[in-house]
Amino acid sequence: MSRRTVARKKRTPAALAPTTQALPRAGVGVRLIALVYDSLLLVALVAVINVIVIALFTPSAAATGSTATLLSPAIRQGLMFPLSFAAIFLFYGYCWTRSGQTLGMQTWRLEVRDLNGQRLTWMRSFQRFLAACALPFLSATASWVLNPQDAKALSWSVAIGFAANYLWALLPFSVGAGRSMHDQLSQTAVLRVPAPERKPYRFLGLFGDKSQH
Repeated sequence: MSRRTVARKKRTPAALAPTTQALPRAGVGVRLIALVYDSLLLVALVAVINVIVIALFTPSAAATGSTATLLSPAIRQGLMFPLSFAAIFLFYGYCWTRSGQTLGMQTWRLEVRDLNGQRLTWMRSFQRFLAACALPFLSATASWVLNPQDAKALSWSVAIGFAANYLWALLPFSVGAGRSMHDQLSQTAVLRVPAPERKPYRFLGLFGDKSQH
């Protein structure tokens, strides 16, 4: 067997250990804290996208005259929203498939895997992302149907939908205790991974445990 074949096998998801059964599942509280961390980054990302779209589609007369103008609904709903939605998915998809951790998850030693302990594929990541958006979308749709003019109620309904995804893990009849609704729908789990081992600090090889290499 060549060295290249051995190296490829070492990089495959099957080399991940331990499995989902050997690691504890992350609690709802720490997952929400990690979500807040990620939200700060996502807000900045979406803001940059919106600024670019506004700069590209603002009429030149309004731009040179320094007058405020509101982009058309076709641009705001048909372009800005899909681009923001796609950017958020690409952020999560890249993190989940590459290391299983977003920035917030890495801070709190969380990692998402499938039920076999493997890294998520892009397809599984897409399923998980859509599952996480299902309840907020249904809540927002119900709010819009009942009162389409109330933007505040629409925002609250989206927030309640996201919260319900995680609160599902606390229900006693939940299939698989500690798993959120989008975990169950996508057959994934968020686990607490152990802290990496710290190597002894050595300065220019003069101090520390020289037996460690």
